[in-house]
Amino acid sequence: MHNKSIPRKDLTEQPGDEMASTLMFFSSKACPLCQRLSIDVGKVEAQGYVDGVPVKRNRLEVLQVDADNQAKWAPELLHYQVNKVPAFVLLDKQGRAVASTTGPKPYEQMQAVLQALVSRAMSK
Repeated sequence: MHNKSIPRKDLTEQPGDEMASTLMFFSSKACPLCQRLSIDVGKVEAQGYVDGVPVKRNRLEVLQVDADNQAKWAPELLHYQVNKVPAFVLLDKQGRAVASTTGPKPYEQMQAVLQALVSRAMSK
């Protein structure tokens, strides 16, 4: 998965008529759990499907935030109160945080959280 560099003012703006929901994935290269989850997040982004439902149709943008790059992402880390990685924050189409993780959990639980957040974004 690649880091997308989106200007903060355009964090949730996408081409087209509507704004997209955004799933922010805060991670670190030094975090083994983050690296495992990066594969799952990458599949969501690359395949555009979760549980057989196309994500792109529902306009979900996936954004990986490198928490190691604090100079670039400090405002987001502070704003969304991300103190530990991995962390997920789901932004609605208006750019408001509507769901987030409270801290790292075992891989299977974080995987379930990822699926739940994507499903929630698609149901809106």
